[in-house]
Amino acid sequence: MTDAKHANAPRERRGDVAPPREHGPDNDRERALLAKIDQLETEQRRLVAGLIWATGQLARVLGRDPDAATTPKRSPRQRQGGGSEEQIIDDELGAFREPGPDDPYPLSASEDRRAYHRWLQQRRQPTVVGGPEDPTATAPTTRDPKSTEPMFSVLMPVFKTPMWALERSVGSVLRQSHADWELCICDDASDDPEITEFLTRLARRDSRIRVTSLEAQSGISVATNAAFALSRGRYITFLDHDDELTKDALATVARTTSSSPGAEFIYSDEDKIGLGGERFDPLFKPDWSPDLLLSFAYTCHLAVLSRALMQRVGGLRREFDGSQDYDLALRASELASEIVHIPEVLYHWRTLPGSAASDTTASVAKPWAYDAGTRAIADALKRRNEPGEVTQDDRYPGRYHVRREVPDHPRVSIIIPFRDEPKMLATCIETMRRDPGYDNFEFVLVDNNSELPETMALLDRLAEDQDVIVARYDRPFNWSAVNNFGAARATGEVLLFSNNDIEANRPGWLHAMLGHAMRPEVGVVGAKLLYPDGTIQHAGVVIGLGGIAGHILRGLPADRPGYNSTSISTRNCSVVTGACLMTRRAVFDGVGGFGEELAVAFNDVDFCLKVRRQGLLVVYTPLAELIHHESRSRGHTDDLVEHGVIVARWADEIIAGDPYMNRNLSHWRYWCPLATPQEDYRWKTYLERSILTQRSLSNA
Repeated sequence: MTDAKHANAPRERRGDVAPPREHGPDNDRERALLAKIDQLETEQRRLVAGLIWATGQLARVLGRDPDAATTPKRSPRQRQGGGSEEQIIDDELGAFREPGPDDPYPLSASEDRRAYHRWLQQRRQPTVVGGPEDPTATAPTTRDPKSTEPMFSVLMPVFKTPMWALERSVGSVLRQSHADWELCICDDASDDPEITEFLTRLARRDSRIRVTSLEAQSGISVATNAAFALSRGRYITFLDHDDELTKDALATVARTTSSSPGAEFIYSDEDKIGLGGERFDPLFKPDWSPDLLLSFAYTCHLAVLSRALMQRVGGLRREFDGSQDYDLALRASELASEIVHIPEVLYHWRTLPGSAASDTTASVAKPWAYDAGTRAIADALKRRNEPGEVTQDDRYPGRYHVRREVPDHPRVSIIIPFRDEPKMLATCIETMRRDPGYDNFEFVLVDNNSELPETMALLDRLAEDQDVIVARYDRPFNWSAVNNFGAARATGEVLLFSNNDIEANRPGWLHAMLGHAMRPEVGVVGAKLLYPDGTIQHAGVVIGLGGIAGHILRGLPADRPGYNSTSISTRNCSVVTGACLMTRRAVFDGVGGFGEELAVAFNDVDFCLKVRRQGLLVVYTPLAELIHHESRSRGHTDDLVEHGVIVARWADEIIAGDPYMNRNLSHWRYWCPLATPQEDYRWKTYLERSILTQRSLSNA
């Protein structure tokens, strides 16, 4: 195969070695002829490429696979990075090609570097930071506005930074399109004359640059606090000495402070840059998710605090060096009057050898930094009077689990509707009893028109247990009604609604859910559910995924973290499945239970959104892991009448978008790839034709 790098280079002429010829008219004519041949061959290649492209476009119009006729077959892994045309092939609603059972799991936004580069190019953003078109800034782009109180103070602690990286980092501030900033630098006793001279020149060059130094190395927290002591800005932001801001970072934050004047804690999306400056591994974050922040430090780049908030929290704490920014985010989030997320990449985190940005599952540069993170979370729980145990996820650096204690030993009622399938019901109850990690619970078994003698025999045996209630619901199946019926007969303070096709397979699952359900700010808790083959069936439900709502990361192997560590992190989400849903009775009764007009579909969506409307959180915990055979006993149904009900009730929420799903990710593909322009258009069309039209009909 011809190396593309050399495709247009002059051809080497192979054959017997001949002595070099002298220059002359004949040789000049020969060279000109060879050059002409090369030019014609180049034009021929371009023509062929154009014909192949045109054939592909025509094939798509005709509904055929262009790859079959124009290109060699490629592996599924190769296809995943090959462009939106290969990933999205269906109609105007943006349907996508489901991965086959033998295909590897598709690449997410953080894994698919080619797709990220295409996404950047579509937005006219560079794919390489520090390339030929992005030289290091040595002079400010904007003039000093001579503010006595600048809007932004950028704090930068410096310690033995490679000069090229420090120049790039400082240069990213100098080239800011927003002029009202100051750069406050503290050298943590680098003892490097080159760094000292560079910083001295900087301070002379622009009055917005303020520099200090420490006599002895004191660590990143002390150095950052010393930089803060120099600052005068109304907002404080942080820049590591080898990272970079995008050129419009401060301008974007300034617009946010204008539209959200009460915001005291602002954070943005981020990506990474390698030694060569190539951008990769974007982190498109959710809006404020307090439980996710206890799972990993997702808000740290770019983080902006109001000066007043920074003063209230007391700056950074030296005892948490290595995770000092994590500790600061935890404390600041407790005191901030408003927390705002900017869904744009404003920060480049550089992956230098030995930096945390370079950590992988196989190599950790600073294990002590993650120990500091464990202590920061434990300190936050103690400060909040929320007892719990903090552990690190050894498989994934910087990821944590909080197993909360259960106060007051409440009784849990596990409500299981069923119709026959006695073996399945017996397995469900047996596995749930095996090792739930909690001992005060009962089963409320709601029989919906069972007929088999084996079922009746099983119920007779189970009814002998004082912790089993058997109730008969003799009406036609209605998931909402039958669960409301069971709840009315339950004696517990906490209700767990479960399908009969659930099997518990992880110790302590009930305790893990109950620890969250008893928190006063939480209304609903959901579990991690797996298909029998060990892949994910449920890791939270996203509003607007594939239409009204959809399961995220469906089919992902259970031991993989998924995009943004979604499958392994306790986090907040908009909806969890009703197949295994826990809530306090007071919450359940307060929203009127499940809406019985939603007999089969969307009843869990409706319930969770009603709870969230009350200002309560919905929590997904991966520490409660169970197997779900997914409607083996009932099948799966989507009802057009129920579709109309849910749209009439929650159209505004669907249109606004899920706050826990970044707007830059696909609405149509559940593995969290970046959205393509075609998908964005199809989503807009879907809202106009389905959601808005249905709402108009409902309101007529």
